[in-house]
Amino acid sequence: MSQSLPPVAPSVTAELVAALSPRLSKRLDGGVGKLAGLPVVRDGDTVRIALDDTTALELHAPGGVVRSADAIRCGCLLAPACLHRAAVASVAPIAASGPGTDTADPHADHPSPP
Repeated sequence: MSQSLPPVAPSVTAELVAALSPRLSKRLDGGVGKLAGLPVVRDGDTVRIALDDTTALELHAPGGVVRSADAIRCGCLLAPACLHRAAVASVAPIAASGPGTDTADPHADHPSPP
């Protein structure tokens, strides 16, 4: 499944996981496992995962990368503080550093010697 998901910026995953209640944090691994078996449908920059007959999870990835937590939406009753958003961000590929991602340059504090 993770190969059909768009990459997610590491800061987005961190934000969604940190926002989980302690009770939901304990269930994150199980949530990731449940998502792994669900079909993924891509429509342009949007990826949809049907959680059940009435609830869907959507990832909006303009340019192919999810860059904000608001770009992952869930239709469940607990959204936006639900397990589904954090689980899909956790199972998705990690976006590489570069333009449009907010990951820091690991070499910024250590300039190259002349």
